[in-house]
Amino acid sequence: IQIDADHKMLGLVKKIAVGICGDAKDAAEAITERLASRELKCDATKAQRAEQIASEKDAWERELDEWTHEKDPFSLDAIDEAQGETPFSGGEYLHPRQVLRELEKAMPEDAMVSTDIGNINAVAHSYLRFEKPRSFFAPMSFGNCGYAFPTMIGAKVAAPERPGIAYAGDGAWGMSLMETMTAVRHNIPVTAVVFHNRQWGAEKKNQVEFYNRRFVAGELDNQSFAEIGRSMGAEGITVDRLEDVGPALKKAVDMQMNEGKTCIIEIMCTRELGDPFRRDALKKPVRLLEKYQDYV
Repeated sequence: IQIDADHKMLGLVKKIAVGICGDAKDAAEAITERLASRELKCDATKAQRAEQIASEKDAWERELDEWTHEKDPFSLDAIDEAQGETPFSGGEYLHPRQVLRELEKAMPEDAMVSTDIGNINAVAHSYLRFEKPRSFFAPMSFGNCGYAFPTMIGAKVAAPERPGIAYAGDGAWGMSLMETMTAVRHNIPVTAVVFHNRQWGAEKKNQVEFYNRRFVAGELDNQSFAEIGRSMGAEGITVDRLEDVGPALKKAVDMQMNEGKTCIIEIMCTRELGDPFRRDALKKPVRLLEKYQDYV
């Protein structure tokens, strides 16, 4: 059964049994009214399904608790590499999953969150929890790089009473950091969390998965994003200790809600990479000539 206000969309993508041309809300209310006096088979299994859902959620939370870092060969190499490095801030490079867990714990209950494209942002979706509608903004299939920050500025204008937080990797942040001046200039306080891992993570993951670590244009050599934010009139916080992640977010949100200040939280992360957003986006090439057989 497909409901769409545009009749041309009915049955366009998939075969349907019933097509209803109408407004989604009006149609949903009409269907609910027609079902009100009927006994639904699904009601008999409601408790059982709720129990199964709760069990699955509990199992997933336990898995996330134990999943403190990525375990694929490339990420393990990246973790070893980070142990011998020190970020410009003097602390240490943090595991992205641990950072995301700490951000989740410190997240305000009524927060609006936007996520950009990128590897850490794709992983971040597992750590975001929302109890209110109109709380989560993501680029989805469009894959707009540099989406999160300007989107959250718009959301903050629409709901100034709610904390607005944008997630971005350093690649996507390079495409949107100039909007810091927009937020400051027009007095639209928001908080940006920038995962500084010195690479185009999503593209680099594809080069790991499909091109045998033959990297092209994947590395980034960045200045301090917190410092750049301060030069634009915002506040800036650089985080290089795990215990500082939650307090940094709480401090930034407090400045946003009570002082009207935009804040850029720059979190120094290892080069670990989670699963690609679309594993089916690329396929390993078929090499027909013998001299190219080694290029998997």
